[in-house]
Amino acid sequence: MGSEFRVNLDGDEVPVFVRRNARAKRLTLRIDRSTGDIKLTLPLFVRSSAAERFLASHTDWIKRERAAVEPLVVVTDGSYLPYLGIQHKVQFSGISPRHVQVVDGVILVGGPADVAGKRLENWLKAEAKRLLSERAEFHADKLGVSHGRISIGDMKSRWGSCSSTGGLRFSWRLLLAPFDVLDYVAAHEVAHLREMNHSERFWAAVSETIPDYKVRRKWLKTEGNKLFNICFS
Repeated sequence: MGSEFRVNLDGDEVPVFVRRNARAKRLTLRIDRSTGDIKLTLPLFVRSSAAERFLASHTDWIKRERAAVEPLVVVTDGSYLPYLGIQHKVQFSGISPRHVQVVDGVILVGGPADVAGKRLENWLKAEAKRLLSERAEFHADKLGVSHGRISIGDMKSRWGSCSSTGGLRFSWRLLLAPFDVLDYVAAHEVAHLREMNHSERFWAAVSETIPDYKVRRKWLKTEGNKLFNICFS
């Protein structure tokens, strides 16, 4: 992805990172939730002049979205980290055993302190996969569907996805959200195994297993961005 264009934001010429995609059917603009970078996806047939006009027509939206980007929060010894929506104090012990445990509101990370941040991140990913796998299985049973492989990633623009072959992929950062929110995303992606769209029938399937899904969905829209800005030392 290269910086092919710039957009004028209140006098500042800000680079726009452009990717041309043969499968894209329209121009897609997004703001990286962790960096504030402006990213534009273009179909191959779109001319540069048309892309520049598109950017110029969206400057107000770009400014609003960039203003909403939360600053990076680096987790280190003594920091507080939301675990299933509840703030926990992080402690790097600096001694063996080299594992992570949660005790009385503290996430204790054992082993050498210089790699404790990475050990904590790996543990969070493993816990996310374990819990999301359990909840996906629960909702699949309720909806009478079966899923394929479950994987964990760190997507920047979505919380989960469902492939045409039934594979489910989730953001590990859901482990930082309240359990009810994590559970909603698991149900959402499982519902795609019945309806690969966002039609009324899809939302009816979500409602079968999460009747109050709108409340949980709203939390993601209002609070979820903050979770993308957590990183580890």
